[in-house]
Amino acid sequence: MSSSIPFERYDEEFLSLTEQVTSKLRPLDPQTSSSSSSSSLPPTSHADLKMAHALLLQLDDLLKQMGLEARSCDDAATKRDLLGKVRVCKARLGNLREDYEAAKGFVDRMDLGLGNGRGG
Repeated sequence: MSSSIPFERYDEEFLSLTEQVTSKLRPLDPQTSSSSSSSSLPPTSHADLKMAHALLLQLDDLLKQMGLEARSCDDAATKRDLLGKVRVCKARLGNLREDYEAAKGFVDRMDLGLGNGRGG
């Protein structure tokens, strides 16, 4: 049971980091950015991408630590539950990476003057 307390902290940290990544990528989402202005990026777009990338690396490290913690649990039922949480977090991290790549592509296209690239 003692391993579940640190794991709850990992959960909280994971949630906090994912919220930070989302807040950095939201202004760079092609679906929402086109409604405000299709010809310009937020002035912080490159810094936001860089920060999102750094946060994704932190999330990756945190996920590795969560996996180690889950696998080191002695109780089989708790171990199964914790590994399930790790799988959910891994899927969320994969989705965030996809969002990051989409935002990066959008910023790259805008930098080249190609607009949102949806062929619209």
